[in-house]
Amino acid sequence: MSRVLRGQTLRLLKAALARSCPDRVPRSGAAAKRVNCFSVFIDKNTEPYLLVRSVLGEDLECLEWSGERFDIPKTIPFSDVPEKELSVTYFYGYSEVQYSGFRDFVLGRVLRVPYVKIHVVRTINSVDQYFFDKRKLVTKQRIDLLRFLVAEHLDGRSIESHTVLMTGLYSAKWLMHPERDLQSTKLRFYLDSLVATGELEWRDGGYQMTGKALHTIETYEEQERKHTENVKSQRAMIFLTLAVVFDTPRPEQMTTRNWVTTLKLRALCGSAGQRPLWFWVSN
Repeated sequence: MSRVLRGQTLRLLKAALARSCPDRVPRSGAAAKRVNCFSVFIDKNTEPYLLVRSVLGEDLECLEWSGERFDIPKTIPFSDVPEKELSVTYFYGYSEVQYSGFRDFVLGRVLRVPYVKIHVVRTINSVDQYFFDKRKLVTKQRIDLLRFLVAEHLDGRSIESHTVLMTGLYSAKWLMHPERDLQSTKLRFYLDSLVATGELEWRDGGYQMTGKALHTIETYEEQERKHTENVKSQRAMIFLTLAVVFDTPRPEQMTTRNWVTTLKLRALCGSAGQRPLWFWVSN
């Protein structure tokens, strides 16, 4: 069984190293999207040992680790490689698949389960991005933006630029959104306005909070509380007024009790500062 596994591993390594990775593998941008290559290593007691560059018959053409990089040419028989010391990384677009040992490598390449997972995730992300692109990016108002910045500051995260803030607000998907440039410009304008009014400072290569930020938020919340109370009071007055209108009987149907009740309701709806009308009725 071990001999069959070793033979299968060597066969699959030959195919994989036909797409050997360059010295530097791009992991972002359009170049990373096109990546499709393998990096094959042989470790020694979990420490770096050999970078495999190609398979020549039953031998492996490698570069040995010198302490700083792989730069010492070395050829070893594949039969000398311990089964558990093989380490393979498959770079597939933005994704990476790690294999450890002969068995993991062979099963992964034959059954291709990792690749099914990658395509499922990519499909989900593609659909998610589609609906995200259909949604309009809504610029947060200054106070909402300020609250978000305060929360980030309290969590120990700094905002080095408006692009970092865009990622915090909308996730990295904003980079693919058709309105990304317009939204980015708006957000930078908001940040500059917060700097101009003193809630933020541009210092040490990033936006820093000032004490005025909390004061501005507290002042706004107090104004909002007063506004909410005023709205509630006005709604109560409207309700009482409607109660008077719809609850008042016709004059010929009114008794003394009806008059007293009606006068009390009307008095309650009267202007502040006037002596309540029910005071005169009850006395």
